[in-house]
Amino acid sequence: MTNAGERQQPIPTNPWLNHPLNRNPNPVEEASFVEYLRWMRILREKPNDTSERGKKLATQIDLVNNGEVIQLLDKLQEISNYDSRLKTLTDRTRRLATVSFEATASWRVRVGGMRGPASMLLPAFDALGMPYIPSSTLKGVAREMARRDRNVTDDEIREIFGDIEPTACMGKVIFLDAYPLPFPEIDEDSPDEVSGLVPDMANSIWTWDGNNPLYKTNPNVFLSLRKVTFVIGLRIKDSQNLEILNRVQQWLIKGLNQGVGSRVNSGYGVLDVKTQAEQEKPKKRKSILSVKFKLQGQLVHGRQGFKNWAKNSEGTGWKPPGEAKSEVRPPAFRSMLRYWFRTLALGVLEADIVKEWELNVFGGIDPQATLGMFQLELPDGKIIRNNAQDDEEEFGLATGSLILYQSQVVREMQPEEQTALTNLLASLTWLTFHLGGVGQGARRPCYSRQERRNSRPPFWRGSTVKLMSESPENKYWNCPRQLDQFQSLFRSRLNSFYTNLSRLTQLSFDYTQPKTATRSGDWAEAVDSNCRIICVQGDFSYDKPPALALLHQKARIGNGYDSELCGSIRMRSPIWIARVGDRFDVITIFGVDNPIRKAYFDSLMQREYPIKEYQEIWQGRL
Repeated sequence: MTNAGERQQPIPTNPWLNHPLNRNPNPVEEASFVEYLRWMRILREKPNDTSERGKKLATQIDLVNNGEVIQLLDKLQEISNYDSRLKTLTDRTRRLATVSFEATASWRVRVGGMRGPASMLLPAFDALGMPYIPSSTLKGVAREMARRDRNVTDDEIREIFGDIEPTACMGKVIFLDAYPLPFPEIDEDSPDEVSGLVPDMANSIWTWDGNNPLYKTNPNVFLSLRKVTFVIGLRIKDSQNLEILNRVQQWLIKGLNQGVGSRVNSGYGVLDVKTQAEQEKPKKRKSILSVKFKLQGQLVHGRQGFKNWAKNSEGTGWKPPGEAKSEVRPPAFRSMLRYWFRTLALGVLEADIVKEWELNVFGGIDPQATLGMFQLELPDGKIIRNNAQDDEEEFGLATGSLILYQSQVVREMQPEEQTALTNLLASLTWLTFHLGGVGQGARRPCYSRQERRNSRPPFWRGSTVKLMSESPENKYWNCPRQLDQFQSLFRSRLNSFYTNLSRLTQLSFDYTQPKTATRSGDWAEAVDSNCRIICVQGDFSYDKPPALALLHQKARIGNGYDSELCGSIRMRSPIWIARVGDRFDVITIFGVDNPIRKAYFDSLMQREYPIKEYQEIWQGRL
């Protein structure tokens, strides 16, 4: 029984908004975000209380803190105006520099930074709170490009950039801090396409617990700079060093084009450089693959806008007052590639080896910072419509091009390793988006709930990705029209993945006879001996694709679904269903030794309504 104090909870107060120094109803808009952050303090009650009530209270406090951060960021966008200060700083850079140029972020930039309220990550700010790219970062980028230039010796690099060992050396080129131009105004026709200092989100859903993959969402709010243009300046004291200055500028432009800051391999930090001289333009990076896509469904939630505070469903506390904002996010696509790489590899390799090669291919920070073998970008990703409540034709839809580029790591690999990596990533990309979706509801195909009684938002659930060739000559991404042809193509893509995984890792294994992966719970999330993959054709039922309709039919328990088949709010589903080419469903079932999941698999094989045809792809072996 709860006491009266617990029943009558006051609306959460934000210490930043209610600080005594911030009671002026018209705060100074030129004041930087950092200045306001200095006032913000969030206190935790009874941090050492390990009782059940204490744990529950700590959880509620975490939710309130997250809500405060969202409210804080919303207020930031309302009051902050850095235009005057940024104009002064960028004009100063142009006056001080011997040569200056502009570089525009194609998506977002995350450089350096510190921790703010509730451990919110912030980009780098100068002493007055202006976001910028430090000169030391720019110098490091140019030095790294010089190091990779085979025509430059170590002594020349030390002479040009300076050093402190073995003796102090000044260097011949001065790098200036790079500030962004004043942020563009928000387009009234595209209110979500904000530029400048914007809230961002990182959610590490999968982590390694020793040698076991661990599923646990861990959303972190932070700030990044979105689609801004930096003014970058270089300076020399002696005009005799003009030739050296030009070389340094070329190295810097080349490095900026490949990315600067953290999370570069997830699409952050890529800068397009605007220069007048044609010879200054960097060569295009070598791409591994490029493919167009359409994403339908609940889409990818990249950040949250502030919404009024509300009680949670139990009425016991407050939920973060966030309104999800859909976005085409490179990290979401990269995360799905990483997930299926791990899931496919765990069926043939030991977990410690999979963990090592996942880090090699995709990069990471644990146990040490690793760049990875490729960078992923979505240069023209665009949201067409968000989920609608009234018009059935208006559903979540995003389009764009998915491009995988070689990272610098690949250039140091042998030609046969480069070929194996290219082929592995091509087959992995094909498999990823023929096994499931991306973003919210990735384990289910997109379907409508609008015709159901008492339906609640989202009115569209699931996620369906359709891949299309960039050119008519490229038939790699085309989908066959016959089910048996699709089965044959799918098996050939699996064969290609495992063959090139063996070549890249130089490890021998028989992928036609996979092992039984180590379990962490009822089932292993791995394409192993207890996994089944089957493709089917059939009729839609209640606006659901056939495999999903049959799954919900088998899993129905009262007003809900059996978690052994469909998962739950706190447990992922052991079954993936992908809708392919508007013709087939691909079903992946983990842990088929479970009798409930085995019964669903058997119902597919027995062609229960609405299934009409089937072809097995993976029978616990290839």
